[in-house]
Amino acid sequence: EYSKLHEPFILNDLQMQRVLMDRRRVYDLLEASGIDVPRHVYMNRDGYVSTPILPAKTSHSNSDTMSVCSKRSDDSDHDAESELVEYDDHIEVNGVRIDKPFVEKPVDADDHNIAIYYPNSAGGGCKKLFRKIGDRSSEFYPHINEVRRDGSFIYEEFVETQGTDVKMYTVGPDYGHAEARKSPAVDGKVERNADGKEVRFPVILTLREKEIARRIVMVFKQQVCGFDLLRVQEGDSLMSFVCDVNGWSFVKKSKKYYEDCAQLLTEICL
Repeated sequence: EYSKLHEPFILNDLQMQRVLMDRRRVYDLLEASGIDVPRHVYMNRDGYVSTPILPAKTSHSNSDTMSVCSKRSDDSDHDAESELVEYDDHIEVNGVRIDKPFVEKPVDADDHNIAIYYPNSAGGGCKKLFRKIGDRSSEFYPHINEVRRDGSFIYEEFVETQGTDVKMYTVGPDYGHAEARKSPAVDGKVERNADGKEVRFPVILTLREKEIARRIVMVFKQQVCGFDLLRVQEGDSLMSFVCDVNGWSFVKKSKKYYEDCAQLLTEICL
């Protein structure tokens, strides 16, 4: 209401920030934009329905982008509800099979209680991921093997990344800063430097990853944002999957980034 009344200059589209709050809508829009995501299925218990993809214009480009509308069905729309069948080493949601190890994500992007379930051949159990607490970012529970039944979730195949995640930060469609960190799925221990900060390493992006960054900025209409990349080496090729998108993400402790960011935001605003 404030933005409609006063029409300020908006760096990150407010309506699209609401889209970012539902991980399903994010995945729908990523796929519609030709960006690879992990193979997944939705377990809907709230009537979520993905509706047809609609063309839309961005405010900073003449090119078409894609936007996904979604709705929640009323109580009479039973087709929107999913059916889950659980087995020892896999689950089936509406007939789609996802083998363990798989990742269970709440659809609420603010809920960071993510879980990884392992097959019996690997000893079974569940690793629960969470926002960093001290030097921990996950804990393993050997006796938890059944998925949660109290909400809507995304179930996706676990992507093996050799123990690292890539955090990508954008300022406009043509600038990106990437860092790698130890994945919380490894052992849950956060590696920190002498200053107590999480250890991260600079990453050189591929041309494909730079294009992914450009598309995310334009499609989600977020000039300043961040997203997570999962890198997989397949023969001579490097595959990159996006597993999360966030608005208003900034690099920590990088003077060069903030100098670049200040310059670029000045140019965007002026």
